[in-house]
Amino acid sequence: MFMYVLLLLFWVVIDGKITVESVLIGSIAAFAVIILNKDLFFNQSEGGPLTFKYLLKYAKVIGVLLVEIVKANIAVAKIVLKKDMPIEPMFIKVPASPKKNFHKMLYGNLITLTPGTLTVDEVQGNFIIHVINRSAAEGLDGNTLEKHVLELEREES
Repeated sequence: MFMYVLLLLFWVVIDGKITVESVLIGSIAAFAVIILNKDLFFNQSEGGPLTFKYLLKYAKVIGVLLVEIVKANIAVAKIVLKKDMPIEPMFIKVPASPKKNFHKMLYGNLITLTPGTLTVDEVQGNFIIHVINRSAAEGLDGNTLEKHVLELEREES
């Protein structure tokens, strides 16, 4: 029900008007999305509690991500603006510390959103990550994003 309301609200915002026809079409579209993608939605064991404290922790993760994006952008800009461009692209393995699939996906996407890194795969409990150089690789082990994702996971337990 929550996802239906969320999708319907999204439709209304995108459509820009509230008419009977618009809400009816949005309702049908939201219902179709839910039916066709029911296996993709989170079950109770994957998602966390919808408490104020939990949502604040998610907001904190987003804040930390924004700071990390700015820091990584500066680091990548320094690399690109140097005449010799010290780029050493490589693949590294980093332990995927989160246990739940949702948190693994979240952490992998947070790594990908940070410039200079790209999560390619998860194999046997490790992420395969493409990095722009060694300093980007060194910054991945035990980073602040991982700590915050693990804190979210602990909150759910």
